[in-house]
Amino acid sequence: MIHGPWLLMALLLLTGCAHNYVYSGVLEAEDSTGKMRQHLLYWNRTERPVWFDTVEGSIRMLPQCSANTVPYDEQPSGIVFRTRPTDKKIIGPAEPAICGEVLGAKHIQDLAEGRVELTVLCVDTPKDDLDSPKPYLKARGEPYGFTVSKREVPNFSDPGNVPMRPKCQSP
Repeated sequence: MIHGPWLLMALLLLTGCAHNYVYSGVLEAEDSTGKMRQHLLYWNRTERPVWFDTVEGSIRMLPQCSANTVPYDEQPSGIVFRTRPTDKKIIGPAEPAICGEVLGAKHIQDLAEGRVELTVLCVDTPKDDLDSPKPYLKARGEPYGFTVSKREVPNFSDPGNVPMRPKCQSP
């Protein structure tokens, strides 16, 4: 069987040709404290020509002027933002543990560049007066739409290849 080893070698070479992409978009909108801020949405994906594509982690939303990172993870119900200890649900009849969802896709791998819509149904509420709020997008009944673009990067381990939180502007 002379073709077997060559076929295996060709398959190994093709699967090694991976391409890493960062998908990101910035939206300017009101945060949960009522201030207009930029909000960065991004995720990573590795695409292989023959094998399967992989997604690194979750979809992350990084609000400007906040230490908060809002993760949207794949769950059986879709891509959702789960309630955290400091989150208070204020909108909607959806599952109590869900603070938002990405619309139009069940898996992060199914998302592409273009318009990505998501909902925010909760607000960060500090435990007491000593705990400062960490705002993110203002909860509202209608979805937010991010315009997402795709950029190829050599690897995800280099900090310069990962989108950075929008810088806070001095007043």
